[in-house]
Amino acid sequence: MKNFTWAVKGSGNVNLIILNGWGINSKIWFFIIKKLSIYFKIYLIDLPGIGINKKLKPINIEKIIKILNLYMPKNSIYLGWSLGGLIATNFAILYPKKILGLINIASSPYFIKQKNWPGIEKEKIYHFYYNLVNQYHLTISNFLSSQILQEKKYFQDLEILKKILFEKGAIPKQKTLKKGLEILLSIDLRSKISMIKIPFLRIYGSLDNLVPKKVSNLVDLICPNSDSIIIKNAGHIPFISHREEFCSILLKYFFNKF
Repeated sequence: MKNFTWAVKGSGNVNLIILNGWGINSKIWFFIIKKLSIYFKIYLIDLPGIGINKKLKPINIEKIIKILNLYMPKNSIYLGWSLGGLIATNFAILYPKKILGLINIASSPYFIKQKNWPGIEKEKIYHFYYNLVNQYHLTISNFLSSQILQEKKYFQDLEILKKILFEKGAIPKQKTLKKGLEILLSIDLRSKISMIKIPFLRIYGSLDNLVPKKVSNLVDLICPNSDSIIIKNAGHIPFISHREEFCSILLKYFFNKF
């Protein structure tokens, strides 16, 4: 895609491709990038329609994966949070020889709640989408605040993060938010993730009500070659609420596997 761009941080020997969640730009990683950039060369990806790629036309997941395949370096580790994890997992399935490892954070091969599958009720996803479209700043602000569990030590950091995320022009267009909604509603990788043979780490929060911790046990059965860790008292954004523990888990896994 013409004019597609990304930010690069760090000078490590291993490439780390980072994909964000629904409706949030790559500045969400602000507080952990400094530490991780010591070990990795980090590629911070804003998908078309958001962040530094806001002016680009939003696209479906198939085209997103084609763009990543075209522009991102081979033999990289892909790290995806929430919706970004779904995209990274799909990439690993389609291009197994071009990915070195996969790390998912608070993500699931299928996000929708069904009988015998924990997830999000469709009505809640539509409600969140409506709020994003009509009250973006308030919706994201409330979401972030709800994830730190009233930890006073993070209040100031959270205010800093909100200012960074809400810089001028930060609100994604409705079409961009709708594309994310479509991905969450339609993509189901449960029958395919067993194909993943590369190192695959999944990190969950014990209090996450969007990707319940029960998902961890189910994916353990579907994809026994993968590894899973549940961070106690964490919600949907453990890399903010429990960032020291999160970085420790990620780096320990990296040094043991690569």
